[in-house]
Amino acid sequence: MSMLFCGLDVGTTGVKAVVFDEKGNQHAAAYRAYDLTVASGGTRLLRGAEIWDRTREVLKEVTAARRDIAAISAASFGEAFVAMDKGDKIICDPMLFTDRWGEEEYAAAEKKTGAAEIAAVCGLPLSPSYSLSRVLYLKERQPGIYEKIDKILLMQDFINFMLSGERAVDYSSACRTMFFDVRSCTWSDDLITKFGLEKRHYPEPRPMGSVSRISGKAAGELGLGGDVKIVLGGHDQPVNAIGSGLREGYAVCSMGTSECITPILKGMLPADFISSRGIPAEPLWAKGKFCAMAYNTCSGLLVQWFFKTFSDEKEPPYALFEGAQFPREPTGIMVQPYLMGSGTPYMDSGARLAVTGIDYGTTKFDLYRAVLEGLVLDQRLNMAALKEVQVTVDHLIAVGGGSKSRIWRELKADILQIPVSVLTVKEAGTLGSAILCAAAAGLYGSIEEAAGAMSRTGETIEPNPKDRDFYAEKFELYRKLRDHVREESAFALKNGI
Repeated sequence: MSMLFCGLDVGTTGVKAVVFDEKGNQHAAAYRAYDLTVASGGTRLLRGAEIWDRTREVLKEVTAARRDIAAISAASFGEAFVAMDKGDKIICDPMLFTDRWGEEEYAAAEKKTGAAEIAAVCGLPLSPSYSLSRVLYLKERQPGIYEKIDKILLMQDFINFMLSGERAVDYSSACRTMFFDVRSCTWSDDLITKFGLEKRHYPEPRPMGSVSRISGKAAGELGLGGDVKIVLGGHDQPVNAIGSGLREGYAVCSMGTSECITPILKGMLPADFISSRGIPAEPLWAKGKFCAMAYNTCSGLLVQWFFKTFSDEKEPPYALFEGAQFPREPTGIMVQPYLMGSGTPYMDSGARLAVTGIDYGTTKFDLYRAVLEGLVLDQRLNMAALKEVQVTVDHLIAVGGGSKSRIWRELKADILQIPVSVLTVKEAGTLGSAILCAAAAGLYGSIEEAAGAMSRTGETIEPNPKDRDFYAEKFELYRKLRDHVREESAFALKNGI
């Protein structure tokens, strides 16, 4: 009889639960969106209690369909956290990495260290996007809340706590704080002291795949037995990589609100590369195992903005924009694809959307293709940076909402000149979490073996060599675009545009 495992993917807009067997076949699924509040400046306000309520709802739905679930594991977005008091009440809700909480406090903390130290110890570039800035914001501007904090739990660890009653943090999530030593996989006492933080606020670091048991309270709420394993998951991007099979030379490309290429590394990246290129080396399920993350912070957000601006459809109208009117030839339009700052390798929070090359005959369909081309050229920029340290991606696995667009996948193959595949299942994050469960249950000898057995590729698009030279030329021009429009972006930011 097959064993069943439930993978959770707790995202910034909603939560998914999918049940898989040990062969990677899907048996049940559920999804709930959050009721997001958007404040001025685009800040998205999430509530920790609602995230747990929606998570509990999807778990109830899938467990009602399959009560023979043996284990549950969750993946979630990286830097955000909830702060809880001694009574386990949430006293601070999540603040997302795209928002600007704590930038001033981060700037002061940055003077206490340096890019070289953060890269060497934490595997990260200096950036206000990590948890540090938000914690310092609470300490300096919300002291009444900060003084009541008993534990700070990153989002995946919060879900794990609500299911098991145990406080723990996996290495990949802990890394996103900017005060975790990625080589020893322990909290950095030196950095915590430099930043004036309190180590007691942070749970014990454990490897991804560590096992605890479901709490009596959670078992009763979900209608499950008390022997269900709760398996410690991790940051969503490395869990996506696990769900994509961990094949040699392949890298997952997660196409959500942000877009991230996550190759598995053979070792730690050089500290000077991390600090100069902004590409982190994040620890995985064991000491010495790392992945890199090269990303655009607003890839799906830019596509969503385009659809909202040029269409009345509520859902992404891919069919409308990718039908007969979609241009089949490359465009001469150049797009810098940033709405709220760039990701790697620039890490420029002031970068904004820029478009050149439009004339009177340009249609919205031309512009749509140019937007997608710009997003792929941005990936090519990251892949060129990775090659500087001998990290080569020979094949992409596209996952997430954006991977539903075949046109977008075709452009990836043609502009990057590598094959682009999808998986036979839609959700790499939930499958990656289920793979962690299967390995923890002892059905496979390792996470790598479980990933190879449970993850399967579907359609593969091969690169068309016809436009190789055109895109090579366009890429060289794209590399210069940021320098050309930097002052314009700064002007827009200064004037609140």
